[in-house]
Amino acid sequence: MTNNINIFVLWANGRHKEAEILSDIKERFEILQTYEIFWNSKYFTRNLSRFYGKKLPNAFRKKKLCGTGAFLVICVNDPKPHIQDHKNLNLTAAKHCYRQMLGGNYLHASDTKQEAEENLLLLTGLAPSDLPQTPHFQALQPIVLHQDLIGTPAWESETQLLSFMAKIPQIKFRAPNVIESQDITQTARLLNARKKLFSLNRERYLIKVNHKNCEFLLKEAA
Repeated sequence: MTNNINIFVLWANGRHKEAEILSDIKERFEILQTYEIFWNSKYFTRNLSRFYGKKLPNAFRKKKLCGTGAFLVICVNDPKPHIQDHKNLNLTAAKHCYRQMLGGNYLHASDTKQEAEENLLLLTGLAPSDLPQTPHFQALQPIVLHQDLIGTPAWESETQLLSFMAKIPQIKFRAPNVIESQDITQTARLLNARKKLFSLNRERYLIKVNHKNCEFLLKEAA
């Protein structure tokens, strides 16, 4: 049974060390599933900006560093997490080890449970409960996905958007078209929403759904 889901992302320019890193991850953690993801080069920079948010000062520089080819997502369970200040120190140690092995920042790892859940949702559209609950022998055979971040460049349908929101505990959808959150900036990033220009109401945002800009109110939760 899973205790602590975590996400590693091995970018294209780091995949020359893929076998070594996967072998070490398998020794430290339980690999539940791997994905090989292909992003559209047209949206690669936009995907990076949305994925990292304010943690990433320059998406163009990051794109050049990590490469635009297929990257590997490794979903793991840590059966014995060492949590301090909401961070799993086992993941921190592994991340530093792999970056040293790679000779640069060619690998991403989730720092907290919330970040891992957000990473997984943005990259695949899945919640932790959608992953296999125990490691299995096929986990090292990646599932291939040709897709950008969920909701980039736009949401396919309102159903897809609402399903995505339902998997984020910090977001509450209040009809008609009101979204409540404790962190508006983060919510706007996750939902690929942008502020409505020339609006006197600062809570008005636009979210593109099926080629149409839909207006929502993003309000701070009470």
